[in-house]
Amino acid sequence: MHDLALPTEPMLTQILQAPDHATLRTLAAGMPRLQMQWVDQGATGDQVGQRISAFSDALTRRAIELAETELGPAPMGFAWVACGSQGRCEQTVHTDQDNALILARPPTAAERDHFHRLAERVTGDLDSCGLHLCIGGVMARNEDWQQPVAVWQRYFLDWIRSPALKSVMLAQNFLDLRTIHGDPSLLRAVRERVTHEARNSTWFISTMAREALKDSPPRSPLWRLGLRCPAFWFTRARPLDLKRRGIMPIVSLARLLAVAHGLAELHTRERLEATIRLGTISPSAGEELIRAWDLITTLRVRQHARLIRAKRPLDNRVESGEFSADERKRLCRAFAQVRFMQRSIGRHYLGGLPT
Repeated sequence: MHDLALPTEPMLTQILQAPDHATLRTLAAGMPRLQMQWVDQGATGDQVGQRISAFSDALTRRAIELAETELGPAPMGFAWVACGSQGRCEQTVHTDQDNALILARPPTAAERDHFHRLAERVTGDLDSCGLHLCIGGVMARNEDWQQPVAVWQRYFLDWIRSPALKSVMLAQNFLDLRTIHGDPSLLRAVRERVTHEARNSTWFISTMAREALKDSPPRSPLWRLGLRCPAFWFTRARPLDLKRRGIMPIVSLARLLAVAHGLAELHTRERLEATIRLGTISPSAGEELIRAWDLITTLRVRQHARLIRAKRPLDNRVESGEFSADERKRLCRAFAQVRFMQRSIGRHYLGGLPT
């Protein structure tokens, strides 16, 4: 992974050694300022995502350890896992939490109660640290998402084999799982069972492809001439959501390619690099898509830095006037490449159906 050569270890150490929940909250409160400083020093969005995810991991581990000092040790092996942007190591300070518990075996009633109290405590502590509760309920405090290995395997197999769109949406979210604390072999056992099934399900891959094509960047046909793109450069009443219209389409394409070819990578940039090495996409097309990823994620964290400095609520939407002329041109090129890749994916996985 492309590491960020900026000092972060002292704060990570402080988080992992925090003596209580109040100290964790105080340390977490400094993360927006730190993200702003990284951006000011020239960090890319990809680098910021890795560092913020490392801090979220440390906050999670320490919150679990503090909870266990109060609740007692876990009655069995478990893995606290994260999905979403934390699972992919792509978080910013404008985020919520997506997590789950994998248990080593089916719990008794008393053991179930222990893990429920643990999850309630930890997700609540993370919420107070700025990793807000997931409005969709994809959290370890939800009993559906605190299950033994066999149940998680059954979940995935049902999602892969089910024709329901909701099943594919759930599967996509949990396909980005990464172990944050506990026994990593539990997640490996789940993944080993479902990887082969997923890549060999034509229906599942085609439905993933439809989902990957659902949100597209604004059309930008005039970037080659260096002109403004009338369908994209909205008035100030029509800001651009960089996450929904730029970042998530690339995340979805990279995830689709990784699952379709059985790749283990989770991070979007690494997934794209792996597909290039595999020959799934051409080096030129893949590198253009990586450049698009780097540009859009970097513009997003720059927007966050502006809002942090102005002490305004964080948002992923940017007014067209916030971009320089060069950034407009580069964004048009990036959006054109994402749309090109979406059309290519549509032809390959959907038999040329309209995208």
